[in-house]
Amino acid sequence: MKKKLIRITGILATIALLALIIFSKKGLLSSENDRSGFVSGRNATVLPVKAMRVVPAPLNDVLVAAGTVLADEEVEIAAEASGRITKIYFTEGRPVKAGELLATINNAELLAQAERNSFQLQLAQTREERQRQLLEKQGISQQTYDQVLTELNALRAEAALLQAQLDKTMIRAPFDGLLGLRYLSEGSYVSPGGKIVRLARINPVKLEFAIPERYAQYVKPGVQVDFKVDNSAETYTARIYAIEPVIDKESRSITARAQYQNTDGAVLPGSFAKVELPLLNLAEVLQVKAESLIPEMGKNKVFLYKNGKAEARTVATGIRTERMVQITEGLSEGDTVITSGLLQLRSGMEVELQNVDQP
Repeated sequence: MKKKLIRITGILATIALLALIIFSKKGLLSSENDRSGFVSGRNATVLPVKAMRVVPAPLNDVLVAAGTVLADEEVEIAAEASGRITKIYFTEGRPVKAGELLATINNAELLAQAERNSFQLQLAQTREERQRQLLEKQGISQQTYDQVLTELNALRAEAALLQAQLDKTMIRAPFDGLLGLRYLSEGSYVSPGGKIVRLARINPVKLEFAIPERYAQYVKPGVQVDFKVDNSAETYTARIYAIEPVIDKESRSITARAQYQNTDGAVLPGSFAKVELPLLNLAEVLQVKAESLIPEMGKNKVFLYKNGKAEARTVATGIRTERMVQITEGLSEGDTVITSGLLQLRSGMEVELQNVDQP
């Protein structure tokens, strides 16, 4: 039994010795393996960052507001009289001129009445001329002549009434514009107010927008505003031409309209518009990117790049835009302001510039 135990103990000792030799060369006890998880030297503390050079540059302060594009003129062409549509003269989506005939409603009865009136009117005019000549020669009394003249004037009034009724059966374009889709076909019966087609003038277009009352002083006729619409990446420029004379008491805002010469028809009425109203234009000011500014204890600071290290600097700010902030105190022309890695930065930390740009 003792011999067997000694043999097992020897085998276990041999296995342990072999394992120690293997681990000491390639395994966990290798000095080479111990060093692989650490970065020694300067690379462990240097933070790669991006920065910008502070130089004087123009800075424009703008107010962004929501607006709507409106047609210069827009109307739903509708019937004024009831009846069957006998003829449609327009093509959908085509431009038309003011006064152009678009459709007619059955007016056969009115035409017949107008023709009868025309014959009666000719006879009454002839009779009036003869009675006037007799009156001049004192062949008839003034009362007789007045009766004939009254009959003539009554027929003239009836002719005007018939013409007005006929005009209601002939639907014309009230202004130059572009037609939309028609709602009725020939042979359809239409009642007064029944829609036939939409007509809009889209050159130029109007831009309507509202701004808070505290900015009312910046809204004046002649001021240019920039705007964008969702269906285009282009920026357009319109000019304010009209302003509401009172401030809306519910929204506490004032509404203005600007005009844009939509010569190519790219801006469609009804579009949502993002409007930029200029508030202040500064020619040459020091400014930094908004993301480089760090608020701290009621103040603002930035990190400067100085001789390979980050240096905290308290600054005073002016106007802000979506991207840039004016710096009124704390920076000088030529300073390099760090714009990335701000959460990891500490004053005195070594940094390495990867990219430097200017506003």
